[in-house]
Amino acid sequence: MRSPLLLVAFAAACGDTHLAIEAHCNPLGFDGHCAVPWPSSAFEIADASTPTGRRLSIFPDTLPKNFQDKPIDPAMWNLADGFSPAAPMLVAFPGGVSAAGLPSVETIALSLTAESPTVLLDLTTGERVPHVAELDMQAADMPDSQALFIRPALRLVGGHHYAVAVTDRVKSASGGELPIPPGFAALRDGVSTDHALLESMRPQFPAVLDALEAAGAPRSGLVLAWDFTVASDEFLTAEMIAARDRAVAAIENRPLAYTIVTDQQPDPHNANIGRYITGKLDAPLFLSSPAFGVDGTTTVRDDQGLPVVQGFYQIPFAAIVPACAYTSPTPVPMILYGHGLLGDSTEVDCCGVPPVAAELCMVIVGTDMRGMSQQDTAAVATALNDASKADQVFEVLEQGIANHVVLAHAMRTTLAQTLFVDAAQNNKPLVDPTRVYYWGLSQGAIFGASVMAYEPTITRAVLGSGAANYSFLLDRSADWPKYRMILNSAYADPLDDELLLGLMQMRWDKTEPSGIANGVLTGTATGVPAKQLLMQIALGDEQVSDFAAYWEARTMNVPVLAPTVTSPWGLQEAPSPVDSGLVIYDCAAPPLPLTNAPPPKQPCSSAGTDELHDLPAHVPAGRRQMKDFYETGEIVNECAGACTCATGACM
Repeated sequence: MRSPLLLVAFAAACGDTHLAIEAHCNPLGFDGHCAVPWPSSAFEIADASTPTGRRLSIFPDTLPKNFQDKPIDPAMWNLADGFSPAAPMLVAFPGGVSAAGLPSVETIALSLTAESPTVLLDLTTGERVPHVAELDMQAADMPDSQALFIRPALRLVGGHHYAVAVTDRVKSASGGELPIPPGFAALRDGVSTDHALLESMRPQFPAVLDALEAAGAPRSGLVLAWDFTVASDEFLTAEMIAARDRAVAAIENRPLAYTIVTDQQPDPHNANIGRYITGKLDAPLFLSSPAFGVDGTTTVRDDQGLPVVQGFYQIPFAAIVPACAYTSPTPVPMILYGHGLLGDSTEVDCCGVPPVAAELCMVIVGTDMRGMSQQDTAAVATALNDASKADQVFEVLEQGIANHVVLAHAMRTTLAQTLFVDAAQNNKPLVDPTRVYYWGLSQGAIFGASVMAYEPTITRAVLGSGAANYSFLLDRSADWPKYRMILNSAYADPLDDELLLGLMQMRWDKTEPSGIANGVLTGTATGVPAKQLLMQIALGDEQVSDFAAYWEARTMNVPVLAPTVTSPWGLQEAPSPVDSGLVIYDCAAPPLPLTNAPPPKQPCSSAGTDELHDLPAHVPAGRRQMKDFYETGEIVNECAGACTCATGACM
């Protein structure tokens, strides 16, 4: 059997320029995996109307088909003016790739050197970009479909043009040379072909190769190289800014009606909670249907593609009022709470939240993150089975962020004035509407950065066990395997599964921190005041990977509070106090896998929690740190030295 390179040489010698890659497939890949390498300028066209001057143009039959032989409809993806600033580049080679020498999550510095076997280059600036190169260990038994990931170590710059290169330092799984894709050989060597996509790439490709050569990656040492454009920040934020602004305008001069579903005084589950309330609150609706489980539910848009208010509907909320609020000499602060993975508003009355409310003496209020709440579970499963129905998750998340903005407004107004009062004391106000903060755990911490990016009044947030981005953290989460099983049963090829995560990341970028982490602290990009974020994580977190938390912290350019139990690459250490930063708590858990494999769940007996993931909110030092931060705006080390909880340093 001839190698792909020999086939190109043979074709050129005979004057036959046919490239045996289907017309709708990436001409730089190999037969059998149509869309890779991904992302690629093969699927971009010029469009002077967009901020980048580009727009995606993915063919209807390019993306993977599911178990029903149904291709993914690329229509919503083709609205983008570039690819994700967070999702990995991925490619696969026949016979597989060796992991030897690749820059890992622990050797990111290697990726910036001339010795790096992989290159990620910002063509706009000419600078190398720090990255991780790793193999999909969940496909180790299918080497032809085992993804080689090139993961940026922090968010790529919106609107910039990038090049990716795999050099001959990367070897095959057997230790030999990797096969060179025939399309790349044709571009590199000036061999014309009859492949329209490849020929559309030809005019700009010499400049890509020249830039790589100038960065220390000469043509002669390349196995494969390609380029792509990152979506503009304007594209990624426009819809959510419009939804926020239109929601605020709809409620600005309108008292928000609410109804009480349950009202328990005191809370029978928690002695320190004086009142537990659940209810429904009016909120502007942007969706085609207010109900859950309606097939085809999506955002209703105007002719500019921006969300349009469709009247009002009711969203759930739950609140706990600590007993101390009734005896406090002054009104107490409030916290807008973000729940965990596919949870709901009632999480405020469980999962370690009531002790925090009591210790901080703050009223805590939450709502569902519509799009990824408990009632959205069926829609999530549907999207994993048929990615063409992903709108029912990703579009709906815009409603979820808007609902949190509306609830924050209600907390400062209607709820503060009429609900959080002491009826026995002539409706004495219990809360201070000028002091509203945010706290999210796990998924609530992930989306917490997004809520902060768009919420116009809250300026301080604690993000407990959070991170970004989903395309990085999912494979590394102990929660993911059961969902991956659904995905893999619908799309059996593991390379397709990873491509789908990249496609999903492009849609998540509009609502999760991957889209706005670079600007959340200043607030200018989304039209809000400057924000302060306290990130608290557990070293070895089995559900939300530390490595993804470091990705987010690097993107936000926040320091690690010193002294620290570990010093992640690319993050500066800073002593107390800091305005925003990352604090790492350690319970002597085993190190996380360096690959994209989920670790087993770990208890932390010294903190009295069954899951390491919950550590920061369970230890006294973590709660004191929250309280001080909310009250003063300063992040202070509350541990006895580094936060090594197994030795009692977190008490």
